Amino acid sequence: QVLTMTLHPMLPKALAQFADVLDYPQPDLADKARLCAQTVAQMELTPLEAESAQLSPDALLSAFAREMEPMSFGHLEEAYASTFDLGGAYPYVGYQLLGETYKRSIFMLELKERYRAHGMNEADELSDHLVCILRYLSVLQDEDEFREMVQFAILPALDKVLAASRMHDENDQSSLPLYLAVLQALYDVLTRTVGESLMKAANWEAEHAQTQCEAMDEMPLAYDTAE
Repeated sequence: QVLTMTLHPMLPKALAQFADVLDYPQPDLADKARLCAQTVAQMELTPLEAESAQLSPDALLSAFAREMEPMSFGHLEEAYASTFDLGGAYPYVGYQLLGETYKRSIFMLELKERYRAHGMNEADELSDHLVCILRYLSVLQDEDEFREMVQFAILPALDKVLAASRMHDENDQSSLPLYLAVLQALYDVLTRTVGESLMKAANWEAEHAQTQCEAMDEMPLAYDTAE
């Protein structure tokens, strides 16, 4: 198969390693994070000017590895759940972009077909899980599709998750909680290798809440009609 990728040659390897770090934690999580940090450091990515004050992606990954190293397996699971399940940083790209809609279902079906075409079985996860998409990108040879997936799906979803989580602590943006540091590192690697996000994810949550309120206001209540 002819390689058509002109993107950084180490990017597929880095994305496969990011997928390992962001997957449900295993006892060797710190080692996986260090391995990913080494790969990212070897890529020698030049920082975007606006990010100069921020830690580099490999430094974020190394810090994550140091934090996770002494934790018991139970604590690793807690750290994962507190970010992705309870913290609202749901790792489902389609959900972040489209909410629980018909469009998300179509997006997920399309992903499944693409995975199958590449001999991938996305196992137990829903097909729009970030980890599944990263594993898919790590074997994808089509650069146009690669760029499209990153700039129109992954980056807008990450942008939204990171912006929402920063709002929890406006005063201290330097220390991102654990897994968010990994998401930030991934975001930085993708923007430096592929380019900026080409879309802003809609704030469908606010729109949904508004629609629910309006529906409640318009709902005729039994005692309104009583004479």
